[in-house]
Amino acid sequence: MALTDTSLSPEEARAALACWGIAVRDDRLAPGSGTANAGVIVDTGGGRLLLRRRNPRYARADWARFDHALFAHLRAEGLPAPEVVPTGEGEGWVVRGGQIYELFRYIEGGPHSAGDPGELADAGRVLARVHAATDRFEPPVVKDWPRFHDPAPTLRGLRELAAQARADRQAPQVIAALDGACELALALVTRLPDEAYWALPSAVVHGDYHPANLKFHGGRVVGLFDWDWSSRQPRMVDLADGLLFFCGVREAAVVAGDIWSLTESFRIDRERARIFGEAYCRGLPVGPEELVVLTDLMRCRWLYCRVDAAQRKVEPERRVEFVTRGLGVPLSDLDALEPEIADGRLFAASG
Repeated sequence: MALTDTSLSPEEARAALACWGIAVRDDRLAPGSGTANAGVIVDTGGGRLLLRRRNPRYARADWARFDHALFAHLRAEGLPAPEVVPTGEGEGWVVRGGQIYELFRYIEGGPHSAGDPGELADAGRVLARVHAATDRFEPPVVKDWPRFHDPAPTLRGLRELAAQARADRQAPQVIAALDGACELALALVTRLPDEAYWALPSAVVHGDYHPANLKFHGGRVVGLFDWDWSSRQPRMVDLADGLLFFCGVREAAVVAGDIWSLTESFRIDRERARIFGEAYCRGLPVGPEELVVLTDLMRCRWLYCRVDAAQRKVEPERRVEFVTRGLGVPLSDLDALEPEIADGRLFAASG
C-alpha cells in the first residue's frame, strides 16, 4: 500500500486558491503539518488561511458537506471548530483533478503544554461540550463510518507482522511482543463484539482527539482540527483517545507531522488521567456500562494506531519495528489503572 502523500506544491496550492479568487506569491505559502491531509498556510496580507487537500480516504463531497455543517453547528454552540471560507458560489470546498480542497480561517494558538493541569481540564471539558452539542446535531447528509479501532482487522495485521518477524528471524523478544499483542487483540474481539460496541451511548465524535489536533491559548482550547473521522460512534472512543494521548508521559515532545513521534510509546500518568477524566465527567456523566469497557477501548485504540499507521504510513521493511517499539508500556499501565477506571473512582469529583 502506498504511503500517504501529504505534499502540496506551491503550483498546486496557487491553482486551488484561484478558485476562491485568491492570488499569492510562493513566498506567502508555508507548509502545514499533518500525516493524513496535505496543507499549506496562506498569508494573504490581511490574515492567514489554511488550504487543505483532503486525503483520498475522506475525499467525498457528501462527507465534506457533513463536516462543514458540523463545524457551523459547533461554532454556533460556542466551540472552537474550524471556520470555513466559502467560494463565490457559497461552497466550502472545490473539486479539481479529482481532488477536494478546503479553505479555513487560520486559528492562532500554541501546542498543548504536556501535563499542564489547566489545559488538561479544559481539554476534558471541551470534549464533553462537543459530545453534548453533537448529540443535538442534525446532519444534512448521512456519513456512514465503520466501527472505530475494530480489533478484528488489527488482529489480522498483527498476525501478518508476527509471520513476517518469524520469516525474517527477528529477535525472540520482538516475536514475543507480537505474539502477546495477537493474544490481546483476540481477547478484545471476544470481549467487545460489534453488538456490544454499537449498544454504547453515542454522539457524533471527533474521532482523533489528541494534542496535535488542538490548539491552546491562555490555558484554554482555542482550536479543534482534523474532523475527518467525525461520525456517530460510542462517545467513549473520544474519551479513550483523550486519556491515552493527553495523559501519557513521553520522553520527547510530539512532532505533529511525524507519525513515529505521534505514535511513540508513553507511560500513562494517573494524575493527568484523573484531571482529564474528572473534567469530562463533570460536563457529561458517564454511565457504568461505559466505564467498564473504557480500558478495552483504549487497548483497541493503542493497538490500532500502531498497526493501521504501519500499514499506511511506514515502509514495509520497518513495520515490525514501528509496531513493537515500547508496545507493552502503556498496556501495562492500563492494567494497573483498570480497576479505578471501571468503577469510576479515578474520575470521581474531588471537590
